[in-house]
Amino acid sequence: MKLGTRIALIASVAVAVAVVLASAGAYFAARNELLDGVDESLVDLANEAQDVRGFIGIVGPFDRNPIRTSSGFDVVYIQAFGKDLNPERPQNQAVDLPVGDVERMIVSRTRGAVIRTVSVEGHNLRMITAPLTGPAWEEGATIQIARSLGEVDRALKGLTALLVFVGAGGVVVAGLLGLVVARSALGPIGRLTEAAEHVAETQELASRIDVDRDDEIGRLAVSFNAMLSALEESKVQQRRLVRDASHELRTPLTALRTNIEVLNRNSGLDAVQRRRLLDDVTFELEQLSDLVTELVDLATDAQTSSEPVVDVLLDEVVRRTVARFERRTGRRVSVEIEPTETTGRAMMLERAVSNLLENAHKWSPPDGAIEVTLVDGRLSVRDHGPGIAEEDRPHVFDRFYRSVDARSKPGSGLGLSIVKQVVDDHGGDVFAEEPEDGGARVGFAIPVGVD
Repeated sequence: MKLGTRIALIASVAVAVAVVLASAGAYFAARNELLDGVDESLVDLANEAQDVRGFIGIVGPFDRNPIRTSSGFDVVYIQAFGKDLNPERPQNQAVDLPVGDVERMIVSRTRGAVIRTVSVEGHNLRMITAPLTGPAWEEGATIQIARSLGEVDRALKGLTALLVFVGAGGVVVAGLLGLVVARSALGPIGRLTEAAEHVAETQELASRIDVDRDDEIGRLAVSFNAMLSALEESKVQQRRLVRDASHELRTPLTALRTNIEVLNRNSGLDAVQRRRLLDDVTFELEQLSDLVTELVDLATDAQTSSEPVVDVLLDEVVRRTVARFERRTGRRVSVEIEPTETTGRAMMLERAVSNLLENAHKWSPPDGAIEVTLVDGRLSVRDHGPGIAEEDRPHVFDRFYRSVDARSKPGSGLGLSIVKQVVDDHGGDVFAEEPEDGGARVGFAIPVGVD
């Protein structure tokens, strides 16, 4: 069942329930109002009968019973009895009103007047049974006065038919209006569905939905467009990564294949030549291994990392990374660090610091100093190498970017791009500067403090 049809059906059911409740309330209110009018007239007649003259006036000549008003609505039946419960009625009244336990209680004066609906010969009557307490009446004297409810029943039947007709019409109209409203309201959702199906079928992520409203559906369309933009950018980045990775992988693979072919074809190589070729193969394998590792790190979105976000002492992360770097390279690092606490992923921050140290190590002369400073959440790693050319600084954090001078050195051009990815995930910024006295200062700044 379509959503529009379901909404129309729900609207119809809701209206039907409301109509039934309203109709029931109207029916019982009208019924009670009509019965109250009948009951008031019966009470008035019973009070009038307490006086003998009034009683005679009500009964009147026998040929006038039952009493009928000019409207024909009030047809009155009268009956009286005493302790013996032997009813007396006008001679021309063929209807016997019922006498039972209630009447016995009234005769014995253990109960007051009672008004109830009774059925006599298939006709509904509204009847009052009241004690006659005037001085002219003997003990236990009781009167019964009844009026036909035929007119009330006919009025209620007419009201019932009217309520059913109006209710059914209301349900039908509600259903039709529900369909119209559903189609109008769900039209944008239909267009959104068509756009999603078109994108799924054609893979055209450049498609967008026109947004001309600011309600929930408009916000859904905006979110859908944002999702398409993110997917399009992701696809572009994926293609660029594959293209650049294939280019970077081709160089070490070609060198490996060449050296292995030389080793395989030239059995007359001396030991020195063979050792040189094997060293080249080992070097290319290490380069290839580093490149693959960095590609995996770069292709893995930092936000999908399984490492939890926790409170991190960044100064301890830096000290630990520097100590491991010194043990591995034998190079001394000058450290100026202040206690710094932040929120993030410790292992990812450690990888970013390590990549900055590796970059400085690559560009520093063997006896050159590396200086690490951490102040106010700003970490900088300085080397005393040739520095970064002004035209290269905006690109040093791009994937696979390698300046002309860097192409003669080992590396894949991914180390600093990984730093940028980690820093972006932590809401920070990266920078590359050239101090006045030479060298390069590369690092990042992230928000400090714990949420």
